[in-house]
Amino acid sequence: MNARPRLRSSLVEPRRLGLWVERSADERLTAMAASVGTTKSALMQWLIEQAPADEAGRPVGWEAAHPREEELPIESP
Repeated sequence: MNARPRLRSSLVEPRRLGLWVERSADERLTAMAASVGTTKSALMQWLIEQAPADEAGRPVGWEAAHPREEELPIESP
């Protein structure tokens, strides 16, 4: 990826997130960031800022996709 990293001084109270995502999600994020010429970090920040939320602060569509917590689509090896 040919994106310039963000300057350290440009972030307000920066925090490192220790997240694990599936390979397909990382590949998609990488491709999306490359397509707009930015870093995965900058794209993730933008996605979080743009995600619509309902009155309870949940991402719009979360309840429809995950109606009951015990039924989350998690596969064990």
